[in-house]
Amino acid sequence: MNIAVDIRHLATNQHSGVGRYTIELISRMPRLAPDDQFTFFASGSAQTLAKLPNFYGKNVEVVKQETPNRIISAKLIFTAHTLDDFLPKKADVWFFPNTNIIKTHRPYAITIHDLSFELFPQFFRHKDRLWHKTASTRTLTQNAEAILAVSDNTKNNLTALWSIPEDKITTTPLGVDDEFTPNEQPCDQNFLQTYNINYPYILSLCTLEPRKNIETIIEAYELWRKHNPGAIHHLVIAGGRGWKNSQIHKLITTSAFASDIHVLGYVLEKQKPTLFRHADLFVFPSFFEGFGLPIVEALASGTPVISSFSGSMQEVGKEHVIYVDPYNVHDLFHAMQIGLKKQKETFVLPSNIYSWNATARRTLGVLKACCKK
Repeated sequence: MNIAVDIRHLATNQHSGVGRYTIELISRMPRLAPDDQFTFFASGSAQTLAKLPNFYGKNVEVVKQETPNRIISAKLIFTAHTLDDFLPKKADVWFFPNTNIIKTHRPYAITIHDLSFELFPQFFRHKDRLWHKTASTRTLTQNAEAILAVSDNTKNNLTALWSIPEDKITTTPLGVDDEFTPNEQPCDQNFLQTYNINYPYILSLCTLEPRKNIETIIEAYELWRKHNPGAIHHLVIAGGRGWKNSQIHKLITTSAFASDIHVLGYVLEKQKPTLFRHADLFVFPSFFEGFGLPIVEALASGTPVISSFSGSMQEVGKEHVIYVDPYNVHDLFHAMQIGLKKQKETFVLPSNIYSWNATARRTLGVLKACCKK
């Protein structure tokens, strides 16, 4: 079987959760299916393509189309061109791990991570909403041979909002690397020293965008500090720059505890386990998540977690997490009081669920089934 995978979204220096998902899957699937051929397709300028991660394997071919993506998109929208035209060999099935401007005559499977752009359009920029409309995400999903949803919550949203038949959707939970462990690693202290982290801290790790509810974290932290005048915990906020985040920086600069609030910016994947296991509390009161991978990464690191009861968070964290109303600052403040008193404990993740190999195997099963229809 020849499986084509769209990796255009990986040509960047900063990979979000979707990028991480894609990298983990396409690094594993060729090893799990050595008799199948995998063709990874990327496009963009030479400068853009230089940012692609390297992928290796006897059954892996990376096709780099040195054409700006806006031109590729225009061809797909306004001409008879399809993505199939850019491949050296006809694919049996396409796999789209992320929504994009897509057109193909071959059967395809697409991953839907969440429908936040439908449920909470106010959290997105006008250009983001326009992009989803241009990409015809709903039509692409409805026309797919198969759909992968990262949680049952996303699956339920697809059936309720877009009338997608349940039997067309397969839930494929995300995985957690073995590096996420409570055990101290040799590289930990070097990383902490790089960022001058020599204090106990509460951690927030996410892209700085409205949906992540970081303003409420800052306000709850201020309230917690005022009620605990002898407190020594700092607040560490890590994650990509995102959008619509000017209010976050304004809250920090005007805070009475500004010197104890630290914005690290984007951190590499290899640095995240250190941040998680050395935190005394992880706060993730997002308004909505399709999965919420940082929740299980923090739990695997032995760090107590606060999250929201909305979206998929309860599905992912189950009884191991303190849940709050994401709109209620006082709710989060009281949860911080409780969470910082909790002892660290190792959460053993079910390997048949929260494993990237398990995710890759389920995905391969769906792609092979597409070819048999």
